[in-house]
Amino acid sequence: MKRSCYLFGLMLCMHHLSASADVINASQSGFVNLPATGNTNSAYVLCDTSTNFGLSEKNASNSNQSSLGQCAVGDDKLADSPMNAPLDGFTLVGIISRGVPIPEPYAAASGEEFATLTDTVWHNNDTKECIFGTHILMKDQTLANGKRWEINDITRGGFAGRPVAIAYFMKPKPNKDYGMPEALFRAGRTYTSVPYDKTRLSLPALQDAPAPTKAISKNQSAAVNDNWVDFTTDISFDDADGVTRKMTSMLYIKTTCDQRQPEENDGAIRLRTTGGNGQEWLEIDVPGLVPFGATIEKY
Repeated sequence: MKRSCYLFGLMLCMHHLSASADVINASQSGFVNLPATGNTNSAYVLCDTSTNFGLSEKNASNSNQSSLGQCAVGDDKLADSPMNAPLDGFTLVGIISRGVPIPEPYAAASGEEFATLTDTVWHNNDTKECIFGTHILMKDQTLANGKRWEINDITRGGFAGRPVAIAYFMKPKPNKDYGMPEALFRAGRTYTSVPYDKTRLSLPALQDAPAPTKAISKNQSAAVNDNWVDFTTDISFDDADGVTRKMTSMLYIKTTCDQRQPEENDGAIRLRTTGGNGQEWLEIDVPGLVPFGATIEKY
């Protein structure tokens, strides 16, 4: 089921966002640029690695801002409401909240919803920029094989030829029903997700990377793809590694856009399991908001 709000009826969607919240200029603390050509050795940048990519506990309420990594933003207004934009001059222009089903044979029955994805857009008319916000909350569902679905990477498309900066907001207090959100571990200007390898602390390399259209890499490398942004996190309703986070932090992409409303494109968001706890690789694609006129490739 999809619930949409554009400039009206926003209260109908606020319940689904109450577990988290909102962004900043790339020159301000928390926003990190993702160059279209990547960095020197990697398409990725590190954000928060203090939890060993979700294998140990982390609580924002007993952590200072710097311990959440270079990509974290913090502001009281962000904790107050998920509708608040982190940057002055940005206005909420669109929000869509949708259930995420998993198809058979991965789910026991077709149409079962395993998560709620909330897709939000703020616009700045003066700077001609948009902020795209992503939040995911897992549901109490079990896959056909008896295991829980785990999301390790969230990939969004539609940014080719545009500057991109990313950030995240981790709500400092646990939600009474769902607990703490998970941090953002790293982000990349790439289509390719890379499974976490605890024996390697370095970022995924550019050298020996698979084709830029490859969804999941086998060799700790990823090529630049300037149309896509990958967020690496670790959420599940009941995580097999013993450290459960049922929802993401608020994840942000800031880029250029014009005055026209963002469009919704099929396959603009990809949700991936990369097998950190021995699960089979899995990719679920869902519609998502993109800048007007953006293209989403069908790999």
